[in-house]
Amino acid sequence: MTVTVARADIITPSHACSQPYKPYEFSSRDELDRFLDGVEEYKKCIVDFIDEQNEAIQKHQEAKANAIQEWNDFAGSLK
Repeated sequence: MTVTVARADIITPSHACSQPYKPYEFSSRDELDRFLDGVEEYKKCIVDFIDEQNEAIQKHQEAKANAIQEWNDFAGSLK
């Protein structure tokens, strides 16, 4: 009998998103606009990372549920 060990990720995932630099004071409207664009890019990056992690969570939960069901089906057939 072969036993396959499934392991969760060994390394905790982290995002590669960069916070925009906020100067103490904005010297122009253009500088403010660039900062606000950076804020939106940072937010999108974080949201995308969260979405990816939620998808991974769902896959792990489905794998867990499938393993439980497989065991229950097997154990039930032994009666």
